[in-house]
Amino acid sequence: MVQVLEKRSLGEIVVNESIDIYEIRDAFELMLYVPDVRIKQKVVQTLLDYILSKSNNPDYKLRVFIAYQDYELQGFVIAQKDPYYTSYSRKCGTFGWLHAKNVKVCKKLLKKCEQFLKENKLRKIRGPINFPKSLGGIGLQSEGFEQQMLYGVAFSSPELNIFNFLEDLGYRKESEYTCLYVAQRSWNKGKKIDKDIEFRYTSLKELYDYADEIRDLAKNSFYEILADSSGRNRVYEFFEAFSNIPKSFYNISTDFDPDSYCDIPQFTEAWETCDLKKVEPYAPMAFDKTTNELVGILLGLPDLFEVWNGSPLTRANVDTAMVKKGYFGKGIFSALNNIGQFTGNLYGIDYFEGTGVWSNNSRAIDTIFPHCEPIRKHYVFQKRI
Repeated sequence: MVQVLEKRSLGEIVVNESIDIYEIRDAFELMLYVPDVRIKQKVVQTLLDYILSKSNNPDYKLRVFIAYQDYELQGFVIAQKDPYYTSYSRKCGTFGWLHAKNVKVCKKLLKKCEQFLKENKLRKIRGPINFPKSLGGIGLQSEGFEQQMLYGVAFSSPELNIFNFLEDLGYRKESEYTCLYVAQRSWNKGKKIDKDIEFRYTSLKELYDYADEIRDLAKNSFYEILADSSGRNRVYEFFEAFSNIPKSFYNISTDFDPDSYCDIPQFTEAWETCDLKKVEPYAPMAFDKTTNELVGILLGLPDLFEVWNGSPLTRANVDTAMVKKGYFGKGIFSALNNIGQFTGNLYGIDYFEGTGVWSNNSRAIDTIFPHCEPIRKHYVFQKRI
């Protein structure tokens, strides 16, 4: 058999779609920037597992593009049509995990993404959206490079000039997201809770039973139409993260006395009516006592990056908080924060960071910012194609 080689000019940038998992692995291992080198291999493997799972799922459209120049790696990107991802409630294509040595490489990589998404009848592209969100987060980081990595938050190299590349190529900064260190342990509004509200913690198995209710709550709770929404399956990413928490984490003292720990009756009741060695402390829920309806939930992510590098689990990503419309102003959001922090402390969690707060979400800004310190910032870029 005679092998036919494509004729290429010396110095030409060539972008290939790759379905070779070994080629993709090599590219990630060579160029993917991970601030904590101790966990790079785990990040790479998790991303590869995700690519493989979606490549075999007919509901997803995903492509990995790799750029070479004289057969030397120059960059890569992942383009995706996720069936559940929307921007302002409309279907939208994405690019993520973008790495490029220069603007010429970036242009060719994004051109491939744009062509792929147009073929799939999409006319808008946003990014970086680094699926899975729990691993790669959303947006291109602009501030907070000195901060420790946090599971579920996007990380970028301060030395790569991707910001300028994107703007030079006609992409505009469309959405700004802020991450905030939760500096205030107890929020005053969460100390006075409506008498008709009760709080509960459940096991992971029970959380799966609540999945549909949590998704319905998400549809009903957000104040604005979201610029970036990961859709109905996002809740399972939280559950998967919970399943990866080491069993040693649930080592609660047997002589824990709720009454001496906190003077808020609803919190004491929540702790007394559950087995703290079997529940998921990252998912406190609020219910209407009369209707038994789920009216609020805080979904946090354990900082699995700590686990991956062999450290004790001490940090939490406060990723999503939801309160049902009609229940605003009852102290539920602040109370979920308070009980979440109190309970987290029992498990050794002493760092809480609220992540991905959209600058256009006025309710979130008014509620969260007074209690927190901004420490990271990310931008999502957009282009019509």
